[in-house]
Amino acid sequence: MADKSNSTYMRCGKSVNELVMRLGNLQNEEISIIISNADKTKKMPQTNPFLVQDFIKKSINRHQLIDNMRHTRQGKIQFTTKDPICAVQLLSLTKFMDTDVSTDVIWENISARFLITDIPTTTPLEELANEIQDKNDCLVVELRRFVKLNSNKVMSPVLITILGTTVPETIKLWFIRQCTQPFVDRPRQCNKCFVFMHGTRTCDKNNICFCCGGDHIGPCQQPPKCVNCSGSHNAKSRSCPVYIQEQKILELKCHNHITIGEARRIFQQKNATVTQKSIGAQ
Repeated sequence: MADKSNSTYMRCGKSVNELVMRLGNLQNEEISIIISNADKTKKMPQTNPFLVQDFIKKSINRHQLIDNMRHTRQGKIQFTTKDPICAVQLLSLTKFMDTDVSTDVIWENISARFLITDIPTTTPLEELANEIQDKNDCLVVELRRFVKLNSNKVMSPVLITILGTTVPETIKLWFIRQCTQPFVDRPRQCNKCFVFMHGTRTCDKNNICFCCGGDHIGPCQQPPKCVNCSGSHNAKSRSCPVYIQEQKILELKCHNHITIGEARRIFQQKNATVTQKSIGAQ
């Protein structure tokens, strides 16, 4: 399969199954496979665990290497294994008992992202990917350039996604050894209602003022009031406790190679534990 590429984005042409099989060369990578109802409007049915086990034993000949199975809050089924062959067998399922399904791997569990700077913007991404793989012990899954906001100007840093969760401290390019930089996403914030956790395109609420939270037209004449924490600052303030919390969750996601949902759950559990200890000490 050919690489998918343009001037700002390139994705490895290898199939998901090929990439998962490459994990066999890496140690102790936990692979999580998500099984979804092929009908996106429906969830996976909650079935008797004994019947599920019987189906898996008949369908997956390396079923004994499955470490865990659970139903997710999104109505999907997640299997976890450290065996790439078992993972590929799960990925190959098109039917789960009586349900037509689609499958995917949780990329956060098996890949790592980092930045490199000072890459000439004229360098084709395919050439850069080949150079990284030739000079370093890694497989490039994805490359992405950044475009300056409100312009089409391509910026020098390149975001690199590699297979495996170990981020190299340095990589060698054209006889130059470059230090890598960790990459943590910024919290996603809607530009209509200014809450976090969803984007503008999926928001079904009315536009509001980011400064006071009202729905007025024209310059704001009201004192700042955040719609997220009710503090005396606008909703875009980076000093907002909710923004800071979202940033910490994204850092947790990045450093532990987990999904945003898992990171949020861990963060909330830690906060609940700290709160309980504080109450108990009073």
